[in-house]
Amino acid sequence: MSIGTHLTERLRAMAAAHGDTQGLLHDEHGQRLVVADGATQAMLSFADHDRYSVTLRTLKIGAGQLAGDDVRAYFSATAAEIIRRLSFLEEPLAVWELDGGQQLAQLRSSPPERMGEEVSYWEVALTAGEQPAAQISRYRWAPGCVERELVAYPATFGLIARIADGLAEALQTMAQ
Repeated sequence: MSIGTHLTERLRAMAAAHGDTQGLLHDEHGQRLVVADGATQAMLSFADHDRYSVTLRTLKIGAGQLAGDDVRAYFSATAAEIIRRLSFLEEPLAVWELDGGQQLAQLRSSPPERMGEEVSYWEVALTAGEQPAAQISRYRWAPGCVERELVAYPATFGLIARIADGLAEALQTMAQ
């Protein structure tokens, strides 16, 4: 069973429980759901939910192990795989920053969504360490904002599962 399927099952059970939040972690930003499927872990942070969807804040997937010592090559290949596997998002992703020394890569929507002077975009942060991880979030920036804002994005359980599986498969494929 995939990590996306595990997430979907837990989300459906949570929705069927009519507000019972047992098993969820709570913080100042909302709720967090943590699930695991073997060596793959998912942490979904969301603000609200209904029977079929959540308002996604972040989704973090940890999977696989770093393949070899060339972190830059790993990030480059994994970023390309993430771009391919998440091609269904509103905007295509592209590498924004790749820093093997810092063990960090960022992918962002390219081009981002523009509504007047306001810009919205997806960002995937790819990190190395004991276990490589990828975290996806939606951000918004407008003139006058000091910094970008994390956007609570309405996402169906199916979309959450599809993103989770795409990230996990990219991390696992490139770790081999």
